[in-house]
Amino acid sequence: MTIIRTTLVCLLFAGSVFGQANSQPATPLPNSPVQELPNAADKSATSPDTPVITVQGVCDKQSAAADCKTVITRAEWEKLISALQPNMPKSAQKQLAARYVQAVILANKAHEMALDKGPVYEEQMYLARLQLLARMAGEQIQKDASKVSDADIENYYRQHSGEFKTISYDKIHVQKPGTTPSSATGPDAEKKRQAAEAEMKAEAEKLRARAAAGEDFTKLQQEAYDFAGTKLTASNTRVDKVKKTAMLPNDSSIFDLKKGEVSPVITDPQGFMIYKVEDTQDQPLADVKEEVSRAAQQEKLKSASEEIQKAATQNTTYDDAYFAAPPPPTLKKPGEPAATPAPTAPPPGQK
Repeated sequence: MTIIRTTLVCLLFAGSVFGQANSQPATPLPNSPVQELPNAADKSATSPDTPVITVQGVCDKQSAAADCKTVITRAEWEKLISALQPNMPKSAQKQLAARYVQAVILANKAHEMALDKGPVYEEQMYLARLQLLARMAGEQIQKDASKVSDADIENYYRQHSGEFKTISYDKIHVQKPGTTPSSATGPDAEKKRQAAEAEMKAEAEKLRARAAAGEDFTKLQQEAYDFAGTKLTASNTRVDKVKKTAMLPNDSSIFDLKKGEVSPVITDPQGFMIYKVEDTQDQPLADVKEEVSRAAQQEKLKSASEEIQKAATQNTTYDDAYFAAPPPPTLKKPGEPAATPAPTAPPPGQK
């Protein structure tokens, strides 16, 4: 049983052992015959105490049995699988079993060479335990965060109701230079593009002022197309019932506007946007319950992560002198004075 526990640690943390096993077929070491796993699909035919893996020639030397072998029963194997990956397919279990046998044999060799004693072994076991506990704690935090009650969902929905409403709006899109066939080319293309972009931004500001004064958005959109030199024809500028998550981050700021308000000119990667909020709609909790539940879970997980980060930051001090990066290498010899900068020529007309 000692070998089994040690092997489990190897499976979890000895990546170097199995890095090669993943790239080539796993084969047992010589002179160590391995009993194959049963092929029966119905595991009820295999009792819990039935051996499913038997490794001849490997055993705890503490037992003076003449027949030296390591036996893993179905119950022991399924306990190991449950710890690693519950519901692992049988095909994957067979591959894992081959790697497990290699770890058993290597662990036995390490014991024979007394590698399981001394400070190096103790330190690595400490680090393996630390890593295992950290991983298990992280998994448990995620499980706890995934458990949200109906009351949690209702509270989150009430506190973040603005995130679960839709809006209907009119929109004007003023294209940026470079998004039309008339884009400038040549060595001065960037300067021309910047000048054209500033011109389009100024036009967008004018259109925004006229939109705020009540002019028709379809008419203003057509003027924006004409100014950009496109042959597009403006149709309906209205967009109905859009969720906040469906908009770009900059544009989603219009959810803070009231009905009838016009947004400032918003810069997008493809142009300048002007919005006018025509209506807002609250989505009933029943329609967005799953979305709210996911958001509440993410908030719980974020809060737990920030608490851990806060503890790690506020409760920890480091010796900055010890952890300081070494100075960059230099070609200057020890004791050699620092090089003086070369004199620069005076500007023209000066001596």
